[in-house]
Amino acid sequence: MNTWRCALALACLCLTIPATAAAQSAAAQASTGIIRGIVLDRVGGTPIADVPVRVQDGTDVVTTDTAGRFELVNVPSGSRTLFVSIVGFILVKRTVQVESGQTVEVTVALSEGTGTYSERVDVTAGRFREQERAVPAQQVLGSADIQNLRSLVTNDPMRTVHVLPGVSAGDDFRSEFAVRGSPFGRIAFTLDGVPAPFLLHTVQQVQDGGSIAMVNGDILDGIALMNGSYPQRYGNRLGAELDFLMREGSRERRQARVGVSGTDASVVVEGPLGSTRSGSWLVSFRKSYLEYILKQISDEGDDLGFGFSDVQAKLVRDMSNRHRLEVAFVAGRSRLDQMPEFVDRAEVTDGRNSAVLLNTTWRYTPSATFSLTQRLGFAVNDFRNSNVDGVVLGDGHGSDLTWRADVVATRSEKTTLEGGAQVQRQGRESGVVSDVDGPTQSLYDGHTIHSSAYAQFVWSPTPRLTITPGGRIDYWSVTSDTEASPWVQISWKLSKSLTLRGGSGIYRQFPGIENATGLFGNPDLEHERAYHADVGMEQGFGSFRWQFTLYNREERDVLRRNLSELRVIDGEPLPVFHPGEPPPIWYNALDGYARGVELLVQRRSNTGLTGWVSYSYGVNRYTDQRTGETFDGDFDQRHTINAYGVFRITNRWSVAGKWRAGSGIPAEGYFEQRGNRYFLSTERNTLRVPLYSRLDVRANRAFNLRSTRLTLFLEVMNVLGRDNVRAERPGLNVRTHEIFGLFNSMIPRVPSAGILIEF
Repeated sequence: MNTWRCALALACLCLTIPATAAAQSAAAQASTGIIRGIVLDRVGGTPIADVPVRVQDGTDVVTTDTAGRFELVNVPSGSRTLFVSIVGFILVKRTVQVESGQTVEVTVALSEGTGTYSERVDVTAGRFREQERAVPAQQVLGSADIQNLRSLVTNDPMRTVHVLPGVSAGDDFRSEFAVRGSPFGRIAFTLDGVPAPFLLHTVQQVQDGGSIAMVNGDILDGIALMNGSYPQRYGNRLGAELDFLMREGSRERRQARVGVSGTDASVVVEGPLGSTRSGSWLVSFRKSYLEYILKQISDEGDDLGFGFSDVQAKLVRDMSNRHRLEVAFVAGRSRLDQMPEFVDRAEVTDGRNSAVLLNTTWRYTPSATFSLTQRLGFAVNDFRNSNVDGVVLGDGHGSDLTWRADVVATRSEKTTLEGGAQVQRQGRESGVVSDVDGPTQSLYDGHTIHSSAYAQFVWSPTPRLTITPGGRIDYWSVTSDTEASPWVQISWKLSKSLTLRGGSGIYRQFPGIENATGLFGNPDLEHERAYHADVGMEQGFGSFRWQFTLYNREERDVLRRNLSELRVIDGEPLPVFHPGEPPPIWYNALDGYARGVELLVQRRSNTGLTGWVSYSYGVNRYTDQRTGETFDGDFDQRHTINAYGVFRITNRWSVAGKWRAGSGIPAEGYFEQRGNRYFLSTERNTLRVPLYSRLDVRANRAFNLRSTRLTLFLEVMNVLGRDNVRAERPGLNVRTHEIFGLFNSMIPRVPSAGILIEF
């Protein structure tokens, strides 16, 4: 009897266990859900494959398929955070609400580089970004390109532009560059829609120095360069236009990025404003310790150091659905500290430079077809250079106060009206000592008002044709000139993939305070003029495009200082000027041209290789109408090859490289070579710097931790170890006319490493 009872109990137990397990399994399934979604590139809306996706507190990781889709099953119900990470794009932490037994559909839009997360996907932007529809030659760099192109040694976003088509930059120590032979001083440079001439860490009044942009690349949304024939919203420049756009902070969550390299450290923190997320804030700090490294590696007996620090901030607030307020702030300072083995009392041993920019923007958008943007910007710059005895060799101060308004009105799908006005008050003063033991002499000291207005009409009579005529008028109080500058651009789609673009216009640059007043000033100066003409063809096919551009820029009345350079006249070296003689003043002396061709082949893709290769051929020549001299421009680089590429090996590994090569630009001045020696000559810019070539490579490795991402960088600058040189101010043997120290070596092969932590 007991045996039968035990057998019956055992049978009941065997039947109960599966039922209990099934019930527990059903209960577990009832308390979980599914997260299903797609990962897209925010610009263009293309899917991204091989992206790891997981719940932040979980261990299960899935990767997106070729269509960018993923699915996470058995996710515990409740508020869960998705952790989405792939090298080359921002780290995304997306909070979703999981319901028991339900499936949550999500779309994750990834921004490249250090961009801000947004759930909006811009499917109309196209694969290749453009700032102006009809400009024949333009390039827009995104945040990822900025990260890969800047150098770890300097962390300088300005140097990302060096590898763009038509750009020549053969000085490793300077951020400045030339476009189509036009120097940086003739390029319009703006930050968030306001002219920004002071934002460089540099040592002023020093010819053979260097410079670094006063902006951390981690806070930029993009950089746009238009080589020529572009709409003149800002004006007062003969050459290209360069625009920096500062991104706004994240409205989704608080986040931070900490970067450390061999020469500097930076921190970027950002987040939403309030619980309603009606705005955002962003703050960036950057500090260089390059000066400590330079002091350790400098030549024996030569104590050299250069360091800088800067801060950037941006506050954005939606006051209502029509009104938006933005406040941007940039400030920085730098210092050169050197003590050569042989000290010259006329040499700068302590050079200091500082600048501040404050920009307030108010945007009024009553409808989708009308917007009014007003900006008020204030910028100030101070510098001071001293010698070994503490004597001030030179100092100066500059300030800009700018008010600007821009209006855009879309009348229909075929017509858009745009216009604006600007009033800017400039102040400049600078002094220098001509004799170390003498008093400071004022070079210039003055103020001016520059007021302008512009308008342009975008007309698309057919979907294939766009015509954009426009014009501006400028008033410059220094010379009391009022001048008009018209332009026109045309874009015609010959087929679905082939586009013909053309543009032309008159571009003017007014003499600065330093040109028209002071020791070397000429009050009778007129404005400089440039006549642009560009024709370009572009075709896109899949992830590729090619672009071919012909350009011609005729320049008139370009400024030049009379007899300001050493040369040989009647067998004797001519000094700059003798005491008691009239100083060499500025004149509207030069007429010239810049002509050439630019070819670009580019690929943009979320997988495989992304980048471009470009070749430019250009000729830049001037004739001095006062002396009859004819010579090549100071930045006349006939042949230029710029190439850049980044290859994503896996979702955690990527490699990038850039190569810049160019025939030598002139060694500015009256020099000639005889055998292996150099001498003063009677002709200008006939001697050229040797061929420049530099290859840099960079590797990135991302590590996805529990709630953070860590990325390691390894970079080698000048991989081939080429001995590139630049021309500097030489010494002179007055008796033999021989010069010394004309060419000096630049950056050798330099390895560097860095780390980026994202929270």
